[in-house]
Amino acid sequence: MADKKKQQPEWFRLDNAAAIFPGQNTNTWSNVFRVTIELKEDIEPEILQQALERVLPRFPGFNVRIRKGLFWYYFEKNPNKAPLVTHDVQNPCHRVKFKENNGFLFKVYYHKKKISVDTFHSITDGHGTAIFISTLAAEYLRLMGHDIPCGKMVYDINEPPKAGEMEDSFAVYATSTGKVKRTDKWVYHAKGTKLPTHLVNVTSGIMSFEELHRITKEKGVTITEFFAAVLLDILCKKQAREEKKQKEVSIQIPIDLRRVYGSETMRNFTICLRVKVDPNLGEYSFDELLRQVSYQLRLANDEKKLRAMITANMGLQENPVMKFLPLILKDFGIGISFAITAEQTTSSLLTNVGAIYLPDEMLQYVEKPLFMPSPGLVNAARCGVATIGDKLVFTFSNIYKESDVERDFFTTLVKMGIHVKIESNRESNEV
Repeated sequence: MADKKKQQPEWFRLDNAAAIFPGQNTNTWSNVFRVTIELKEDIEPEILQQALERVLPRFPGFNVRIRKGLFWYYFEKNPNKAPLVTHDVQNPCHRVKFKENNGFLFKVYYHKKKISVDTFHSITDGHGTAIFISTLAAEYLRLMGHDIPCGKMVYDINEPPKAGEMEDSFAVYATSTGKVKRTDKWVYHAKGTKLPTHLVNVTSGIMSFEELHRITKEKGVTITEFFAAVLLDILCKKQAREEKKQKEVSIQIPIDLRRVYGSETMRNFTICLRVKVDPNLGEYSFDELLRQVSYQLRLANDEKKLRAMITANMGLQENPVMKFLPLILKDFGIGISFAITAEQTTSSLLTNVGAIYLPDEMLQYVEKPLFMPSPGLVNAARCGVATIGDKLVFTFSNIYKESDVERDFFTTLVKMGIHVKIESNRESNEV
């Protein structure tokens, strides 16, 4: 245990992606996302608490609290006890309050067979939280008497963290001399009856990964490209029913840069790309949308272009004016900018955390995963995807009472021959 403590820095800066999130943290916008692993037996909260206390020292990026400096926020090692696991709530992904929860920036919930971790995006992204919850669930199962080995996305809590896990990979790979300009128009946003700010409608479709993969392979696209095209198709048709003047429809898609650069970081290392179509150019068939999405993503998802984007983002953070502007003014500027432009260039978000790889011995105790992005301000339905084994779960977090986007999305999949089982909290969120 002593070795692990040596690996925990006393303080460190937020990475490039994390730096803006504290200034955006409000009652209506949280930058908190959820990863869930559902087991096959009901959770024993006392055992889950023990597992958390054993696992937390292995993850120094989670074992922190946020502090204010004169010019920047920074993380410092949290001296407090691990946060208490609590029964799940009706407002998942609600804003984080820095002085609550023993100062920790994540929360662990349980409900029936589910373990959920809500994470403030400043400490990590979906990949980092998937590793954390996989390791937590494995330790819980061990304490319940099951023989679960380490491996894949289950880390050994008796080994110290690798040096690369605490790396700010944005800073490491910001070496391009090229310049990238991004010009995005304000785009279409679905209309509906907003829920109270403390509620969100969560709807998940559970399907077979292999069944879906056969269809996407036949069409020559990835699963993410396929889902993005379905979502674009639905939103284009919805806009045509709602609006006379048509705007671009755009889907924001975070890309895990670890797969490009081989990074082992447990901190943030994603960058967002956009796919979009302009309905004013004419009506797109689904196959045309598939080609557009695949072309746009593959053109943008180029190592040299991605490196130039990383460098451009780091350049803004390292700009002398921004670097030494007092934090109170930075927060004010970020808040004003976000209030004006938040989500205006994206119609929806589609984030695929991908496969959560678990040891074979653990799979027999696991039912399925869930990945849920935080609810938006004007993005009616934001989407998260996660897979364990043959179970792929597509989840909408929706700020509107209406469910037409979710209904049309899953109906489209069923018509294509994909079997989908629906789960939702909508009945408990009726207002």
